[in-house]
Amino acid sequence: MRISFSTGSFYHRGLGYSLGLARDLGFDGVELALGPEYLYLGATRIERVARSSRIPVLSVHPPFFPLPGWPRRAPKRIERVAEVSRRLGAELFVVHAPSIISLESARAKRYTLALRLGRELAGERMGIALENTQYGTRGKYFRFDDPRALADYALARGCGLTLDTCHAGANGEDLLACYAIMRPALRNVHLSDVAWRNGEPVTHRLPGTGMLPLRQLLGALARDGYDGLVTLEIHPRQLGLVGRHRHAEKLGQALAFVREAIARPVAEAARPEAGV
Repeated sequence: MRISFSTGSFYHRGLGYSLGLARDLGFDGVELALGPEYLYLGATRIERVARSSRIPVLSVHPPFFPLPGWPRRAPKRIERVAEVSRRLGAELFVVHAPSIISLESARAKRYTLALRLGRELAGERMGIALENTQYGTRGKYFRFDDPRALADYALARGCGLTLDTCHAGANGEDLLACYAIMRPALRNVHLSDVAWRNGEPVTHRLPGTGMLPLRQLLGALARDGYDGLVTLEIHPRQLGLVGRHRHAEKLGQALAFVREAIARPVAEAARPEAGV
């Protein structure tokens, strides 16, 4: 199990800033959320920054917001993310599930083709991890709002899964039940907490500051021998826009939360049974 954090927490800063924090705090790497730096400087500049660091880019995430010039159609979007991931030597890239009702629709067929092309671009070493959706108060409507439907779809097409804990929490779903469903194909966990305010979810909070059973989830991952990524995906408002000391302090607390939660089951498993 390797622990990273999303550069989306510092969307307004360059990749080098996140890599430096990851190195100093003892993270295993980062997840690159493509953003303004990629838009203005291009993949070559990002690759140069990544290569000069001792901390790897473990995974790549598409833009959180539509960027000027970012492809609108799924095949081109997936191709673009796969290409950046390949250049950076990432082990997987995240894609979002489409808003479809039927697998027989034209949009569904285009998406399935896009995944096939993405897997060809990824090759044997790099994986694709579909992320569970956040439908929240609108309720389940699209096919992949159902975690089991998403898991079955990914498994049938040789893809992995990313479990976003705050998406599950904002949907009012049982997080541990979602993990049980997604476990066979799980490659990445986007870890953050959820609190509720006036009936609305406040997502991407620091672990331990919301209502999700994140310690129990991390303990289950450790007991099950999960060997994928745990990626802290924290909203910038939780860390502050400026102040490296503050950023390091908050991220350090989150890293300690994860390490403590996964260490306890491992220690218990290694402890000799009473009377043996």
